[in-house]
Amino acid sequence: MNINKLTGAIDTGSRASAKTADATSPMSAKGDPASSTQNASYSDQVKLSASSKSIQQVEAEISAMPEVNDATVDRIRAAIDSGEYKIDYEKLAGKMLDFEGRLN
Repeated sequence: MNINKLTGAIDTGSRASAKTADATSPMSAKGDPASSTQNASYSDQVKLSASSKSIQQVEAEISAMPEVNDATVDRIRAAIDSGEYKIDYEKLAGKMLDFEGRLN
């Protein structure tokens, strides 16, 4: 068969070589390409980018976090509004620095 018809190439004996193909060719013994694909094994692969892996890690960490207790939040909010909640500024600063250190 001449697959170069558009380029004008001359088919020089490709039919003869097709007839003498050995058993290792992709064609089956009957010349049926469909039966040869049944014997081939294929595997799918998925590769994730670094940012995708980071997103998955963050999602896992968020799902592991405890649920927010609305009653505690409301109690603290009311204490802050009334001026009864005392803030430990040194402890707060330490937590902020620790958080910033984990970001870098």
